Formats: sequence, C-alpha cells, structure tokens
Amino acid sequence: MATAPTDRPSLASRLDKPGLLLTAEIDPPPTPDFAAVLQRAERFAPHVDAINVTDGSLARVRMAGLFAAIAIRERVHAEVIAHLTTRDRNRIAMQADLLGAAAAGLRSVLTLSGDPPDKGDEPEAKAVGDFDAEGLIRLIAALNAGHTASGKALEGRTDLLIGCAINPGAADLGKEVDKLARRVEAGARFCQTQPVFDPERALRFEEARRALGIPVLYGLLPLKDADRARYFSKIPGMAVPEPVIARLERGGPDTGLEILVDTAKALAPHVRGLHLFPMGSAKAVRAVAEAIGPWRGAA
Repeated sequence: MATAPTDRPSLASRLDKPGLLLTAEIDPPPTPDFAAVLQRAERFAPHVDAINVTDGSLARVRMAGLFAAIAIRERVHAEVIAHLTTRDRNRIAMQADLLGAAAAGLRSVLTLSGDPPDKGDEPEAKAVGDFDAEGLIRLIAALNAGHTASGKALEGRTDLLIGCAINPGAADLGKEVDKLARRVEAGARFCQTQPVFDPERALRFEEARRALGIPVLYGLLPLKDADRARYFSKIPGMAVPEPVIARLERGGPDTGLEILVDTAKALAPHVRGLHLFPMGSAKAVRAVAEAIGPWRGAA
C-alpha cells in the first residue's frame, strides 16, 4: 500500500543524511490524460528517492510538467522534483506557477533554461527569455524569503528546495565549475547533471567542484546501440568514449543496460547521487537501483 504524501521523506531531508541518492526522470505525455504518467511513476517510485518531471523537454508539446508532478505526488505519493524552464514564462507567470506549486505541496524544483523552440514540434514559437536559469534560482530564493522578484512582500513564503543543472562533460571544466558556483551563490541547494558516459571525466568534475559543497547527482542514460551512441557524441559536452561504442557494436541487445549499470557502479562510491534519464524504461531504473544498493544506505 502506498504511503501518504506526508510520510515520504522530502528530498531536502535526504540530502542531509548519508547514503547514495537516486532519482529518475519522466516526461509528461502529449495527451490530456494522467494514466500513462501515473503508471510509469508507480513503476519507478519504489526504486528512487525522487521522480523528476520534465517541463516541455525537447521543446515538444506535452502536458504541463507542474500538473503531472502534482498528480504524481497526490496519487502515487512519490517525492517529486518539478522541472521549470524559463523559455515559456515571464517572471509574472513563473511566480504565479511557483506559488501554486508550493500550495499544492510540491517541495523541490529544478531550474532550467529549456530547449530552443525551433528544435521542437512548434518551430514558430517564440521563447520568452525574460531571465536565464540563474535568474530563476534568484526568483525562487526571493519567494522563499517572503517577497516577489521586485521586492513586494508576500503574505507568507514558499519553502522550495532549489536545484540546478550542469554539464560535467563541458569542454571547459573551469568555466562549468564557475557556473555552478554562481548558481550556488544564487540559492541552488542541489545539482543534477546532463548524461555522462565517461566515469573518469565525471569524477574529474566531481573533484574540481567538491569545494562548493553542493550535492551533485550525476546523470546516466542507457544507450540503445552504437548509432545512438554516435548521435550523442555529436552533442557538445556529451561525448561517448570509443571503447563504449565498440562494446555496443560487439554486444547484444542488453549491452546498453550493462554499460549503464557499470557506469553507475563506477561512480557510486565517489559521488552524492545519480540521476537517471531512463527513456521510460522501468527495467533500467530497477537495474541501477539494485546495482548501487550497497551504497544507498538508508535510502
């Protein structure tokens, strides 16, 4: 039987306790029906500390992430991290959404700029561009302090855990660490990264950013085959090592999952947490959760 929402530990409380954290990501459906997203959340929830719910990922039309996140929290009783992008909202709309999200019981948000509209399924859409991800962090910090972005006092305050995103595979490691430092200064309390396919590269970033203190959850994504790996290698900061591509070429249908598990186990002893981009696969979530069990402690 599912626990009540108030019985599920908050992500903020988990950050203060030992044990490797594990989160996994869900895209809301392009339908006016919660059924599919709730079913997926039910499969993920027993294995993770929180479920991320995306916000218009890949600039494609989907159900609003905040609505899906609220439904998952209320009906699946899972801890949720709601993604918020600055692409589609100005600061008035963003603050309105955040006040509503807090009133509905959401406790954690991940701040993002969002994918460019011309890359999605409505290429003529215009991005708002009122502020960037760092500006969104400061805006949420203001609401947490009891006032709007312009300084007007609120009747009460939000208590939202603020997350940020970073890319440990970026070409300029120092520049990426500096970006993270600015986001921490703005009010970010945790960080989740883009997918990493090279554990050694991720651990170099981990060492470089360790002095900042912020918990970082490193992104993992299952590679279906060598062609998919080559596709990701063309994305700046997401290079897939040649030995991984060669292993996919030699292997069978489960090789991508095996690589995912091996990467998780390589990172687990050295990092605060892992974040899965499971591509909808409950099998991938279960496999990683089981593989990193010895490091999760009381998770």
